[in-house]
Amino acid sequence: MIISKSLLLSYERYEFYTSFTLWPEQVRGDLRAGIKARNQGDLSLSERYITRAFQTALSLPYQTFAPDPYLKLSGIASLLSEVALDRRSREALQIAWEIGAGPSEQHSPLPNAEKKSSAVVEGAPGWSSYTLSNEERLRRVALAYKLGQLASERDLEEEEKWLLWAVEEVLRLSGLGMTNAKSDTNTRMHENAGSSALEDLELPPWMSKTDLGAPLEALGALYAKKGRIEYAMPLYLQAISLLLPPKANNVSIEDRCRAAQLMNNLSELIMRRPPAPEVRAQAEAWARQALGIIERAQAQPRSSQWFGWGQPADDGRDVCEHALGVVLFNLGSLREMTSDLDGAKKLFEKSAEQCSKVGIREGVVEAQEALRRVEKMKVG
Repeated sequence: MIISKSLLLSYERYEFYTSFTLWPEQVRGDLRAGIKARNQGDLSLSERYITRAFQTALSLPYQTFAPDPYLKLSGIASLLSEVALDRRSREALQIAWEIGAGPSEQHSPLPNAEKKSSAVVEGAPGWSSYTLSNEERLRRVALAYKLGQLASERDLEEEEKWLLWAVEEVLRLSGLGMTNAKSDTNTRMHENAGSSALEDLELPPWMSKTDLGAPLEALGALYAKKGRIEYAMPLYLQAISLLLPPKANNVSIEDRCRAAQLMNNLSELIMRRPPAPEVRAQAEAWARQALGIIERAQAQPRSSQWFGWGQPADDGRDVCEHALGVVLFNLGSLREMTSDLDGAKKLFEKSAEQCSKVGIREGVVEAQEALRRVEKMKVG
């Protein structure tokens, strides 16, 4: 069983300013009305207002939105994508992504752009000469990441193109940029799977581990789905080294739990190789490492600090809670393969209990099926 999750990026949602007076008056009223309608649950009305705000924004010179004009424009597109239907959502995000190409990229054909969005971009005054700041380039990575997510259920090839671009761009931004733009990202990641480039990297202050790691994780998950294990594994390894560097102290619980998730996924990928004792041993080592990280995270006392609205501080350990049932299941499967049926049974029982606790119904069903299978093997 492999863990799949929707990545929540710090840069995925544009946080609108509390004071609407910071927005140009040409879009201020529609934005206010659109957000109010969204908060009241009227998505259709919200879409109409925000669409009009976006169309108005596209007709204005970028200087109207200074400072950080691209953050504001892409923020409206991101807000529109939250309330619009899938096609309209993709169109808004792609327009914002294309506008960010500026004078150097010349509207890269990767991923393929729809003619309609390209025509809109060409009519946006001044944007073709605007060069994005690093923070704005990071926002553009977020748009590509989101477009990849939207393509995931419809076109895996399109998803791969968006995510490949996002990975290459975020690596350039992090300081690990590639000098040869035509070289293959997959090959580079495969060749550098054992390197410590990411674990030793000192990120710029405006980039978080999530900003860098999320596209790596998403592309790794896509390759795992497509069965391209040789590409998925180095991406997972790089993301693990980023979240949990060997020499790092004071790693957050959330980062440790996310690393444990990826270790479990790596274990599952290893088991897709032709079965052999050394393959099982390697897979079990990663799964047990994931379990150890989760158990240590769970043992830490929760923060006593509380923040507004009467809710306790969220330290991210719910990620561990959701990963635990899956890790236990995979360890049970590995024990079953070595004919340790008693050990497998205990692990499957714990997996079913944990999956039930956190509401993973599919995990409960799989664990119960595994338990019935093990019981039959013991009797037989």
